[in-house]
Amino acid sequence: MGVRLPTGVGLPSTEYMIDILKPARYINSEWNAVHKEWDQSALKIALAFPDVYEIGMSHLGMRILYGILNKEKDVICERAFTPWPDMEKRLRDKKENLSSLESGRALKEFDIVGFSLQYEMNYPDVLNILDLGGVSLYSRDRQEGEPIVIAGGPCAFNPEPLADFVDAFVIGEAEEAILEIVSAAKGEGLGVNCRREAVLKKLSKIQGVYVPDHVIARPKAEAISEIASFPGVARNDMIVSKRIIKDLDNSFFPTDIIVPYIQIIHDRIGIEIMRGCPHQCKFCQACKIFHPLRIRSVKRIMEIAEESVKNTGYEELSLLSLSSGDYPHIEELAWKLEEKFKPLGVKVSLPSLRVGSFEERGGMDTLKRAGLTFAPEAGSERLRHALNKNIQDSEILEKSRAALNAGWKKVKLYFMIGLPGETGEDLDAITNLAGKIKNVNLSVSPFIPKPHSDFEREGMEGMEILKEKQKRLSSRLQAKGSRIKANFHSPETARIEGALARGDKNTARVILKAWEKGLRLQAWTEHFNYNLWEQAFQETGIDPENYLKKKEAGEILPWGFIV
Repeated sequence: MGVRLPTGVGLPSTEYMIDILKPARYINSEWNAVHKEWDQSALKIALAFPDVYEIGMSHLGMRILYGILNKEKDVICERAFTPWPDMEKRLRDKKENLSSLESGRALKEFDIVGFSLQYEMNYPDVLNILDLGGVSLYSRDRQEGEPIVIAGGPCAFNPEPLADFVDAFVIGEAEEAILEIVSAAKGEGLGVNCRREAVLKKLSKIQGVYVPDHVIARPKAEAISEIASFPGVARNDMIVSKRIIKDLDNSFFPTDIIVPYIQIIHDRIGIEIMRGCPHQCKFCQACKIFHPLRIRSVKRIMEIAEESVKNTGYEELSLLSLSSGDYPHIEELAWKLEEKFKPLGVKVSLPSLRVGSFEERGGMDTLKRAGLTFAPEAGSERLRHALNKNIQDSEILEKSRAALNAGWKKVKLYFMIGLPGETGEDLDAITNLAGKIKNVNLSVSPFIPKPHSDFEREGMEGMEILKEKQKRLSSRLQAKGSRIKANFHSPETARIEGALARGDKNTARVILKAWEKGLRLQAWTEHFNYNLWEQAFQETGIDPENYLKKKEAGEILPWGFIV
């Protein structure tokens, strides 16, 4: 697990958890968890992550917000996660509500329930958490005394598919906005007088907050000029501007994160060294929504690292950003981390790197070398150039060999298929390139034209075409022998993800129908059910092709009011 557990910490009774898979998902009392007295005058916030504990506890954004909110004296912030089907069944059989971990209070007892929207396939789990927590699904049905439901994260950049269920969306970075929301809620007596409408009206005036029933325009001149020719866009030409943290170095970052009893997906200290990306790849949604580029100083990173290791006992640090190898002081940072943490036996790991940013660092003994991921995205230099990802084959080969020679166990290459302008030669170039690298694995995913990317108006290739392309790649890889392993992302999952990502308010009916049909944890391969999704679309009379097809230049986009 890579962590030294504290001494003297006893686990709660697990008698209730007999026959429940991984009961430590639900038992509370982890190291560094915050427990506050349930003060009726305090504002009570439940951070709800629409996936299981191991995923949600790995998410950096949730760690940050949990830390920020619990530093407020008159705020109680607790956590809730999607239960595994066995626990959901138990809750429903016993007619019990989903509750927070810290106090065991039902979600309906909180003033605010906040969701982090990281992946569109988790949308049915948002409804499931609300229902299990005793909260009305539709915002229009919530009465005084019910929580205000807020959502943020990358998926909130197209809020419309969930707009019927969510009272307010935070568009962009929430570190500062969340405290403004807290102030507005407390100012209107939320939790005492339960003045929902007054609070929502106040929230709508906060920059970066979209309240579907109380839209207040905060226009930028350039944004208005861009949409002036499209009457009716964004509800009477109103727009919502995203929030950004201008000073990353002085923004809050948690150094006393919760240490779970079970292994989570990213079971280590994660330190964000940079936000945004210096590159502008046309397919990339993240580089747009996290723009502009901001840097955290080496001095501040070292302070965070030292405090985090001391407060958690973790034996691994991960340097996080969209492109960590492009951090301008990476060499200085690497050697300072080496000097400080090698004597402590603390390893340093890097996420996926751009090919051009990798350099062989022979002296870095603390660097974790299990595997290194490069993302060429396309097989041919021609198509990569069209994507604004100008990497040559020779550079990929050179850096891959350097990584293997430096002690990395394997190289993983990430590709997309179905990209605009892709040909058969581009596909063949993937296998030709992989065949020249020793110890290589491939990850191949269908291209989805996501909102706010440069390709947001492009169409998505049909499922049968994608399957044929996967078959072509698989056949060519088999011809090269079993040395190259490839993981193909499901075209069926990609099709549903694309429809949800590009959806409008009508998509809410599909999400509700999918949840009613029992769809849960659709980000998990073993739970994904394409047939039930198809039925949900058919029974609501909504054609997913309307969302997946190419959008013409003058066509209004559901997310067009977010800038």
